This record gives sequence, structure tokens and C-alpha cells, in this order.
Amino acid sequence: MPIRKKTILRALKYYYLRVKRLKGDPEYLARGVGFGVFIGNLPLMPQSIFLLSLTVMLRISTVAAFISSTVVNNPLTVMFQYYLSWKVGNAILHGHCSWETIHSALGKFDLGMRVGLAAMSGLGLETLGVLLTGGTIIGLVSGLASYLCSRKFFWAIKKKRALKHRLDARI
Repeated sequence: MPIRKKTILRALKYYYLRVKRLKGDPEYLARGVGFGVFIGNLPLMPQSIFLLSLTVMLRISTVAAFISSTVVNNPLTVMFQYYLSWKVGNAILHGHCSWETIHSALGKFDLGMRVGLAAMSGLGLETLGVLLTGGTIIGLVSGLASYLCSRKFFWAIKKKRALKHRLDARI
């Protein structure tokens, strides 16, 4: 079943509204978004386990982190994300693995989660090192950028809510 442009735009609007409606300190929420984007860019399969435990330990917004991680890492973006992680990691570590190896392992997920995870774990430490290196670098850059943008976004929302609250109090 082909995914239509309208469906993708609708999903993006849904997540935008979910983030916009989050309540809390703008700094707290922005750290959640930045951390979620960072974790979402790491080529790890059980990301939600890492996300939940680390957001609680670091005292950052778990909901904002989950939403942003889902937007970054989903079935539509996973192949592109792994390819980009491989490309960056391979450039830094000077060609330790081939894309065909990773692509064939990712293709095993069509046969089921257990088969896909077994294929990914069988890639070897060099391949996983390349993917983690690339994903970490991409995650740091995009996480920092999303933190800065979302911080500005949440401060603007806070100001708008405060203004509305003041106007409502006058009526």
C-alpha cells in the first residue's frame, strides 16, 4: 500500500500539535526534544528502553523525547537514517563495512522482529561501530539544532499563553 503525501503531512501536523500542547518549562521541554532527536538518530533497536531510562535519570521531558524520537525514527525514515549513519561512520572510520551488508540485515525485518534483530546482531562489531559512530555524530548535530529551535519555539508559546492569560483576566 503506497503512502500518500497527505498521510505524511497529516502525521506531521499531528506530532506538531502534540509538541505544541506540551505543558512545562520551555527549557525542560526543549531538552526533551533535543535528547529525543539524539536518541532517535542512534541505530539502536530498543530505543524506547534507553529513552525512558535516560530521560528519568537526566530529568528531562520524557513525553517530548518520545514524540521527537518517533518523528525522527519511524518506518518511513529508518532506511535513510541507517544509510546516512553508515555513510558518515564509514567516512570517519575509513570504509570498515559495505552498505550491502547492512541493507541485507535490515531486509530481514520483513521476516519478523526476532529475525531482524538476529541479523543486526550478527553484523559484527566493526559494522555496528560504524553505524554507532555515524549515528552519534548525526544525533549530536541534529539534537543540538533541535534543542535550540525547540527552545525558541517553547519560549514563544509560553509568551503567547501568558499574553492570552493576561487578556482573559481583563475580561
